[in-house]
Amino acid sequence: MTIEELRSTHVRLLRDRRVVDHLEPLANPADTALRYHTWTRVAAEPLSSRLARLAEVRVRPAAYRPAHLHDRQRTLDALQPEVLHLARTAGLPVDTPVFAGVFPTGTLDGLTVPVPGRGILVLVDTSLLDLLDAVLKIMTGTSPTYGTPPLLTQEQASYALAEAFNAHFYGNGAVQARRLPELSGQRLALASLMARRATQFVLAHEVAHLLAGHLVHAGRRTDPDTPVGALDARSVGWPREHEADRIAAVIMLHTLDDLGARDLDAHEPCLVGAVLLVLFLHEVTDRLADELGLTVPFAGNHPPPVRRVHDLADHLAGHVSTPRAMDLAADIATWLEDQLGGVRHWFRLVDEATS
Repeated sequence: MTIEELRSTHVRLLRDRRVVDHLEPLANPADTALRYHTWTRVAAEPLSSRLARLAEVRVRPAAYRPAHLHDRQRTLDALQPEVLHLARTAGLPVDTPVFAGVFPTGTLDGLTVPVPGRGILVLVDTSLLDLLDAVLKIMTGTSPTYGTPPLLTQEQASYALAEAFNAHFYGNGAVQARRLPELSGQRLALASLMARRATQFVLAHEVAHLLAGHLVHAGRRTDPDTPVGALDARSVGWPREHEADRIAAVIMLHTLDDLGARDLDAHEPCLVGAVLLVLFLHEVTDRLADELGLTVPFAGNHPPPVRRVHDLADHLAGHVSTPRAMDLAADIATWLEDQLGGVRHWFRLVDEATS
C-alpha cells in the first residue's frame, strides 16, 4: 500500500468520525483563529472577559476548522519523512508504509492503528501540537534566559497557560487557545527547534513500535471517551512502551551525528529537552485531568508519565555527549511545575464563575 493510499484511509477515518466536513486542499485557507497581535495585549482584557473565554470553551466547544487541521497536517507531512530517514540512518529501516495523520484523540500520546495488509496509521492528537506550540512560546517569552526584558509577566504567562490547557481538556481537539504573537530572534529559533524535535519524537516512538515488532503482539483496545467517540488503537504493554521510548531516543540522537563540538553543545540540550518535554506535558495534563475529574482516553495504554520520564532520562543521560545536556530538560520541568499553581488558580476562578 502506498502512502497516498494510507492518506486516503486517514481522510475516510476523519470523515467517518464527522470531525470535518472535508479535507480537500483549501485554495485560500482563511485563518479565523483569534489571536493576540502584540505581547502587551496578552491577558490584558478585564477579568470578567478572561473568565468568560475560558468558560465558553467548557460549555460550547468550537466546530472543527479544516484550516486548523490542514496546518497541523502539513507539520506532520514535513516531519514524517525526516523521522523515517533518521531511522534508516540509525540502521533501523522501516519497510512498512507509515502515514502520520493529525487526529483529535484526546490523549497526548500518538495512537497506532494498523491497516491490515496495508500499513500503519499513526494518529497524532491535534491539541498535542497546539499545546507544544503554546507552552514553548510562553516559556521562552517568560524566562529572561532567552531575552530581556521578558515578553510576558508572570500573570500573563499563567493566564496564557490556563488558556492552552483549558483548550486541551475541553476543546475536543477543535479549539486553539487564542494564538500568541510570533517570536523572533533566539526565542523563535529555540521554540521552533524544540517543537520540531518534540513532534519528531512522538512519531519516532510510534515507528519504534513497528521496528521492534511490538504491533505483532499488540492487543486491540477500544476507548469510547475520545473527542470523536469510540476509537480503536493498539495496546502493547508498559515494558514495550519503555522500549519504544528508548528506541525513539536512539533515532533522535542520530540527528546530532554530523555536528561539531560547538554545535553539539548548543543542539544536544535542546534535543533532550524537547524529547522529555513531551513526557513532562503528559505528566502535567494527567495530574490536572485527575484534579478536574476528567477522563483521559487510553489512559492505561502507556506507563504513568513519571515512570517514563525517569526511565528515558536515565537512558538519555547514558548516551549524551555534552556535560550540560540534561540541564535544559531539568529547567523545563522546574518551570512547568512552578506554573501549575497559576493554572490551578485560573481553573478555580472559572469553576466559581460557572457554578
